[in-house]
Amino acid sequence: MRRNGSGKISFKQYRFTDLLIFAAILAAFELILHFAFKAFEGNGAFFTFSPMMPIIVLVMMRWGWISVFYAVGDGALFCLLNGAGFESYVIYCAGNAFVILLLFFTRFVGKERIRKSLYLSMLMVLLGWLLTVFGRSAVAACFGINFAEALTGQLWELISLAVGLLLIAGMRKLDGIFEDQKHYLLRMEEERLEKMRRDEFGDEPIELDGETISILNKRDDEWQ
Repeated sequence: MRRNGSGKISFKQYRFTDLLIFAAILAAFELILHFAFKAFEGNGAFFTFSPMMPIIVLVMMRWGWISVFYAVGDGALFCLLNGAGFESYVIYCAGNAFVILLLFFTRFVGKERIRKSLYLSMLMVLLGWLLTVFGRSAVAACFGINFAEALTGQLWELISLAVGLLLIAGMRKLDGIFEDQKHYLLRMEEERLEKMRRDEFGDEPIELDGETISILNKRDDEWQ
């Protein structure tokens, strides 16, 4: 990536744009789902879900630790939309921040192994979900709320987990989406250089005009 005058953007610009897009996606989905649930709440709607976990997992795979800000921001947005008090803000923001512990999983297992394995990808989503559930329950206990009851109540909210598993299972099949972006950009550059080398040594097919083809056909007939 070049900085100026080449039509390309710098790495910092690419990262900022990418993070901004995912933040906008997360906020948009939270708003849509919130107002959709409110609209159907009186018509028998009995469940809702959050897109937070698949977005966090994607951002963590792509950019690492900065994904924790998405967890904290999502908790704050949830509380804002529901008119929650100070206590709830602390529970959801601090509790969601427990997802940062998922970085140990990416560190010791390796992002490439996770990316290439459906089992490890699903395990990452599950661990992230469990960390946020445990985190909220632990913080809630600091405010006198029974830890076991808070934990049990959230463990039954399986819709968000199921949606997260399905989304990551699909997104990981898209080239470069579920991948560390430094690794992805380097891989793309290596593939580009390899293509240039193949072109240089004539391994790639070349285009021939009509006159050249007729000459080659004529010479081929002479040798038959």
